[in-house]
Amino acid sequence: MKITASQLFAAEMHRHGDQVCFYCSASCDETHKTKTYVKPTFTNRDIVKCPNSTYVCQGCVMSLSNGFDDITFIDGTIRYFTKPSIALAPRMYSWILTANKKIAFTKAHVSQIRDILTDMVMLPEPPFAIIISDSGQKQLVFRAPVAYEKENFSILLEDEVVNINVDNLKKRVELANQISTKIGKPALKCDPEMSHFIAAKKVGVHRQLEYWQHKKHEPLSRLAAWLAKSKEK
Repeated sequence: MKITASQLFAAEMHRHGDQVCFYCSASCDETHKTKTYVKPTFTNRDIVKCPNSTYVCQGCVMSLSNGFDDITFIDGTIRYFTKPSIALAPRMYSWILTANKKIAFTKAHVSQIRDILTDMVMLPEPPFAIIISDSGQKQLVFRAPVAYEKENFSILLEDEVVNINVDNLKKRVELANQISTKIGKPALKCDPEMSHFIAAKKVGVHRQLEYWQHKKHEPLSRLAAWLAKSKEK
């Protein structure tokens, strides 16, 4: 059975066994039961991997919690754990998960994650999982795909799986940057208003904006829009 993002999240704390996890389908032991870790009000059984299982793996227990350990960010800063709180809940952050590291990032680190996703040299060694949380409201780790190569792989953007070819993403981000640095990121994400086209024409990116409109509904474009640079001041 392939490794899951939840297993990567747990790292050496994962407990293999003869059971499978309700949420992510990882092999697990009988330590954690669904009656404890699946609320009676939970209705999203269509998004879990093994809805008939009665066990939950260590990684899912950890990722669904309100904090359990210090959080290390991509810039090297650390948020220290003192007690469980929403501020330390894994769902509040985006993640790069590898076999021996879990690194958090937020929208404040967009330049770093943009560089990583558009450069195979900077990508972590497989297997890895990259999870981008846009709202901080959804449990995403157990849903995330695991990448086994660097050139073509998938990540999770909020609750959407995005298939990536690094060269294609780099080109799409470059297109997004041409627009966002001149007239702002909102033009990438919404149906453009006439004011966007007027502004784009003034700064010479109206052709790029017109082309973007044909591509913006693609998952790769939604990721590129998230990664794009802010408007130049």
